[in-house]
Amino acid sequence: MRAMIAMTMLALAGCTQSTSTSGPAPEVRGGGLSPVPAFNGGGEGWSIDITSTGGGAHDASLVWASGSQRSDFKLFYRGQPADAPSTLIVLSGEMRAGGALRPVIVEIKREPCKDDAGASFLHSVSVTAEGVVPGTSQMRGCGHLAMR
Repeated sequence: MRAMIAMTMLALAGCTQSTSTSGPAPEVRGGGLSPVPAFNGGGEGWSIDITSTGGGAHDASLVWASGSQRSDFKLFYRGQPADAPSTLIVLSGEMRAGGALRPVIVEIKREPCKDDAGASFLHSVSVTAEGVVPGTSQMRGCGHLAMR
């Protein structure tokens, strides 16, 4: 009887009887389902468009230097970093710029964001890519994340 009461209390609390501590299933941990169906955003002199292609992969297009430079590349969602807040989404990949492949990291964060014109957005975005923009490795701005 006590076991049945304990199981009922656990069920009411949203718990299960399993004692596994291995975390989410590998397909969830590995980014099988991306939280980014589509995203578009940018900042002063740059913009990025991202579209999910399935399996954690995305097509991305980055335009910078006020439209004079462009790179189309793949980004991948590899799951939520263990130490990251739940409001942060991280995508990574490589882009061709200046004749070389460069690692790129896109961070999309759910937080209020205003662009230079004062327009309000629900997400901030930062794109980190060494050697793409002279004098900085990071571009910051705001954007729109499509909802599922």
